[in-house]
Amino acid sequence: MNEAPLPAQSSITPSLAPPSPLLAPSLRRSLAACTAEGLAAEVVGACFGNAVLTAWAVELGASPLLLGILWGFPFFGQLFQLPALWVTAHLGRKRTAVITHALARQITLPIAALPFLDLSLDTKRAVVVGLFAASSLLAVLGHNAWLAWMGELVPARVRGAYFGRRTAMCAGAATIASLVIGAALDAGTLHASLGYVLAAVIVVRSIAGAVTTALMLEQHDPASAAVAPKIRDFMAPIADRAFRTLLGYRATWGIATGLSASLSAVYTLRALGLGFVGVAMYSAGVAVLRVITSPLWGRTLDRSGGRRVLVACSFGAAVSSLAWVYATHGSAWLIAVDALVSGLLLGGQELAVFTLPLATAPSARRPLYAATSVMVGGVAYGGASIAAGALVEIVSLRNVLLASAVTRMIAALVAIGVDKTELTGGYPRSAAR
Repeated sequence: MNEAPLPAQSSITPSLAPPSPLLAPSLRRSLAACTAEGLAAEVVGACFGNAVLTAWAVELGASPLLLGILWGFPFFGQLFQLPALWVTAHLGRKRTAVITHALARQITLPIAALPFLDLSLDTKRAVVVGLFAASSLLAVLGHNAWLAWMGELVPARVRGAYFGRRTAMCAGAATIASLVIGAALDAGTLHASLGYVLAAVIVVRSIAGAVTTALMLEQHDPASAAVAPKIRDFMAPIADRAFRTLLGYRATWGIATGLSASLSAVYTLRALGLGFVGVAMYSAGVAVLRVITSPLWGRTLDRSGGRRVLVACSFGAAVSSLAWVYATHGSAWLIAVDALVSGLLLGGQELAVFTLPLATAPSARRPLYAATSVMVGGVAYGGASIAAGALVEIVSLRNVLLASAVTRMIAALVAIGVDKTELTGGYPRSAAR
């Protein structure tokens, strides 16, 4: 129920999912490094994921509104998606991706010192929110460059299958990291040392981030012309009628997930009494199923197209999210049902959302379309997360979760109207435009 709106950049060990031997050796090495980098990147993400953000809120005495701000404010950095295109064009895809991701994964390190410093809670909250927001903004710049880089690096004929395997194995890494961190947080709470555990988690994030930087440097950047966009170019995605529908989906789904993002973790802790391990187990259960299903969704996407996958997965996830509305302390098993359904479907939904912008535009405009898609989804998610923190002060938490489920269903209906051009190998048959 608390998945983030951004597609994972991470995943995969080359020993478990080696690239096809039919690919060129240099490409095989790059894809192997890319998947290994993803494995470390999942550790980075887990170290500031659902359970950790909620634990920082508990440690700092945050209200639901502040938790919503902590969770959602950084996503307003997605407004810099389009300016990021200029940075990528002038500095280059690989250079921009490596530098900005390296900074994003190291800038949070000072947070580890907070439990040891005699500062007011207000000051500590400001430091956490500020550095996390700065990290998110840098990640936006890096993600934009990374999308453009991957769009050229990964051949269209294997894109769905490759990212399917990549996402699946990334989920395996996320499962292990989330469970270990959740258990550590519960142990810290039990022994009144939560702050020290949180500090250690931030240090681990920094170390894993350094590993990702080294692995990104090992990847090849195919030569291609990089043209800085003009102001009028930014209207191209909006002028594209088919793409506008996809943007509408991204906005609606972002609102739906943002409404439940921070609150579902609080609900798990307080109403269901499942602890930080419960928060982690939900994410881990979804991740384990994605390990199995993402490669299948990747092949299905290559054969059937992104729209069909998006519609099917969105409707299923919308229905299963109602489990959060009816779950109580005595019926927490309903959350396991949602984890089961979400695990089966969210891998397909994520792959469809990730690949549709890559397939909608020709190579020259692919970064612009992808940036617009991520920007719309991220800003909608961030705004909804902050709104949820305010709403829960007025209406019950359960009603906010119900609003999230209803909005997901609306998003699924919007997905029906997404461009009906079938995808073949990651590109529409009409890609000659």
